[in-house]
Amino acid sequence: MSLTVAVALVLQVAPPAQPLKPLPLPKLDEPAPAVEPPAAQPPAAQPPVVIQPPAQIPPMQAAPKSYAAFFAMRPPTLDGKLDDEIWRQAPWTDDFVDIEGSLKPLPRYRTRMKMAWDDHHLYIAAEMEEPDVWATYRTHDQIVFHENDFEIFIDPNGDGRAYYEIEVNCLGTIFDLYLHRMYRENGPAVHGWNCKDLRTAIDVQGSMNDPRDEDSGWTLEWAIPFASLVPPTGPFEPDAAETARAGAAPKAGESWRINFSRVQWKHNFEELDANGKRIGPKRPKGPRPLDDRYDQPAPPAYEKRPNLREDNWVWSPQWLIDMHVPDRWGVVSFVKQ
Repeated sequence: MSLTVAVALVLQVAPPAQPLKPLPLPKLDEPAPAVEPPAAQPPAAQPPVVIQPPAQIPPMQAAPKSYAAFFAMRPPTLDGKLDDEIWRQAPWTDDFVDIEGSLKPLPRYRTRMKMAWDDHHLYIAAEMEEPDVWATYRTHDQIVFHENDFEIFIDPNGDGRAYYEIEVNCLGTIFDLYLHRMYRENGPAVHGWNCKDLRTAIDVQGSMNDPRDEDSGWTLEWAIPFASLVPPTGPFEPDAAETARAGAAPKAGESWRINFSRVQWKHNFEELDANGKRIGPKRPKGPRPLDDRYDQPAPPAYEKRPNLREDNWVWSPQWLIDMHVPDRWGVVSFVKQ
């Protein structure tokens, strides 16, 4: 049995800045020293981002989900372990489902999360079951959804325009962007926007990037500064309402439109049945990992299986394969007990 390595990453993302009405609910301590995991070689060139939203928007089969985020009297210690008092109090969301909701089978791995807030931050705690924790992208603003990732989408005033997207992989690599409007309305997406002073902490329950043994998963903590949620300046039509909001924290009783997505790719060390359900690992032959104190051969590399689409698992179903339809996101209410 291999040694389980806990990887805790705490990152801060820098730059830009500048440049509420209540939204009703829908009717219907310091982390342990990190051990640098072995990593596969990233691809030579970044593939371009090509977003082609479906031409038709099918009807919703149920109302968006809702969540009451508790006010944190004491902020969590960001170490990725989810053992703070606020996380013991905050309820879990429902398990994530396919992006198309009940139209598709349930995800093969469990994902769920919690939310909290204070006067300065939106706090996220996410738990992802994963028998093979792997990633190669290590550079800020690499398109991390080309590998497995976790994502949040935030529309503070709920108007379906001027919203924020933040993605992270298990290495803690961040891809953050701002969207003036939906891709189906011709964007544009501003990759140069950064969530200033974002803090990220990750704990891996297993041995990252090593297919020779079985992992349990990874957990994530985010502290997203409300003050960072301001539109960038640039040569485009300003988003007047969001600019006027000026990165203000929500008030108790307000609601924002928010959704979460987990992108999951099928890979070469995963055995699935015809319906995409995992029926077992395909562990590589050769010696198992011994102990990180000893030199040993590098493990085989994970690779995405060719010609297969990614899976998209979400908190609140979109009912189509497109996260960029904000009026289908969940409704998060900010509550002070």
